[in-house]
Formats: sequence, structure tokens, C-alpha cells
Amino acid sequence: MAGDHNAAMRSRLASLDILRFLAAAAVMVYHFTYRYAQPGDPSLPALQAVTRHGYLGVEVFFIISGFVILWSTQGRSATQFVRARLLRLYPEFWVAVIVSAAIFALVPGGFGDPQTPFSVLLNLTMVPEFLGARPVDGVYWTLLVEIKFYFLLWLLILFGQIAHIERWLLGCIALSALGVFVPLPGALRSVLIFPYGPLFAAGGLFFLVFTSGWTTTRVIGLATALPTAAILAVRGMPKFIDTPHITTAATVATCLVVAAAFAYFATLGRHGALARLGWITTIAGSLTYPLYLLHNTGKAIFLRSGLDAPEPVLVTAAILFSFAISYAVMRIGTGPVHAMFRQAIDAVLARIPQLRPARSAS
Repeated sequence: MAGDHNAAMRSRLASLDILRFLAAAAVMVYHFTYRYAQPGDPSLPALQAVTRHGYLGVEVFFIISGFVILWSTQGRSATQFVRARLLRLYPEFWVAVIVSAAIFALVPGGFGDPQTPFSVLLNLTMVPEFLGARPVDGVYWTLLVEIKFYFLLWLLILFGQIAHIERWLLGCIALSALGVFVPLPGALRSVLIFPYGPLFAAGGLFFLVFTSGWTTTRVIGLATALPTAAILAVRGMPKFIDTPHITTAATVATCLVVAAAFAYFATLGRHGALARLGWITTIAGSLTYPLYLLHNTGKAIFLRSGLDAPEPVLVTAAILFSFAISYAVMRIGTGPVHAMFRQAIDAVLARIPQLRPARSAS
């Protein structure tokens, strides 16, 4: 039985690593081939009918977060949970912010909003908007959404509600479904992380399914979350797709992407073949976060600087550069920067005995 459990865990990890990587790659290709250098200019038109949907990788990320972050709460106190999230998010983010700001400032033509050293420093908090600064890169908007989700889970841990998490997830889905039909108060929308709440909640329910099986309640919850998430994704299309491209086919494709993500999670325990890829899935999973944060540096250098070369060549170069710089930042962020940050956090916690992290949470 232990062997079966370990095999299932390896399969789950491999499945999530591959899905994470594919989601990040989809967002990257979307920015490289659809959100091109000059709005209105053609950019690999034969691919755009597909790549214009790459932004939906973000929706997939939110489902993954619901699954993985609920998993990370298991057996952790509120302080241990915060410590784990800080260590996971900030070291690579700090390196990525500095690298991105430097490249955007040096590349002819620029990219994003002009940054001063002080605004870059404020970006290191991950919430520069609250401090009067603009993000170094627009893709950082998803991090604030993630932080809201982490904060809500932290509150549930703090008040001993993780044991009742299923009720909270189902409540989020039910209220979000209501929000499809009637306007919700602003405060409630914020608590529900509307319109992305159903994705996080679905990921959480999929985690419960994976660990303890299907129940009628979970089937109903996910059956409600799927159309809710699909409808909200369709309503969000104008933010990411140019109006002439919002067609019936594009709408159907958006719904199918959301449905495919749900189907992937519903069959998560059956992806055993992925576990045999070994280190490939591990590297893919490790590259995901820095690739998401840094891929626009490749766009700035190769697609926004006026280089004279065929566009397929430039896009390929941008992709290869993004992989390379993401790998470098991953090694730095998970190596020396992570070690120094961990020591600093533990030094602070050590001064507060009731918050000292347990050894098992390290």
C-alpha cells in the first residue's frame, strides 16, 4: 500500500509540473505571437487563432494553486504556512524583478512603464500598487490575486477552519455562481476573488478528491464550478483578445480550454506515465515560476527592439532566451538568495518563541 501511495504522489507531482510548465509556456507564446510589438501589426497570423488563447494559462495556474496551496496547509500552523509561502515566492521574484528592470531599461525602445531605482525597490514587496508604484512587468498582476488567496487560507488556518475547508470551497463556488446572474457587493467580490475564485475553489476540491475520493457533494460543487468558470472566462475575453477576434469559435475554444483543465484534474491519479519522465518534469516545474516572471525580457530584446529578422526567427530566439534566463534566475533564486532569505526569516521567528517554526516545516 505504501508503494501505491508513493507512486500516486510521484504521478501527481509530475502531472502538476507538466501542467504548470505548459500553462507558463502558453502565456509566453501568447505574448510573443499575439500581444506583438506594435498593436495592429500582423504577427505569425497562421498561429494566432490558437495562440490568442494562451492567456488562459493563467486560469490553469489558479486551479493549480487551489490544489497545491491547500495541500501546503496540511499539518502547518498559520506561521509555518506564511513562512513556506514567503520562501516559495520571494527569492526568485526579487531576482526576476531586478533582471527585468535592468533589461527593460537597457533595451532600445523600452518595455513597460519607466522605473526609478526607488520604484524597483517598491516592486520587491510584490504589492507596488499599494505603495504608489507601477509593476515592473504587467504579468505581476496575477501575484496579487494569488496573495489574496493565500491570505484567505491563512485566516482559515488561524481560526481553525481548515478542517471545514470543503464548506468554504463550496460556499465560494455557490456565491460565484450567483455572481454570474446578479451583481455582487464589492466587498463580497473581493473576498470571493471574483471572477477567479471558482478556479481556486475547484483546485481545492480536486485536492480533496485526490486525497479522499469523490463524494456527491464534490461532484455537485465541481459541476457548478465548471460552467461558472467558463462563463466568467468568456466574459473576460475582451481584456485579452482584440474585439474582432471574439467570435463564436473563440468563445467555444475558451470554454473547451477551461473544461480540459477540469478534466485533467479529474483524472490526475491516472497520469502515471508522466512520473517516468523523472528529472524532466522536475526541471519543467522548477522553470515555471521564473519563466512566467521573465519571459517578457525575451520579448523586449527580440520583438520590441527593432531587430531586422524574420519573425519566426525572432520568436524562436525570444523563447530560447526566456528559457535560458529563467533557468539562471531559478538557480540563483532557489540557491544563495533562498538560503539567505530563509536564514533571515528564521532569525526573526527565533526571537518570537511562539512563532518559532517547527523542524518539520523547514
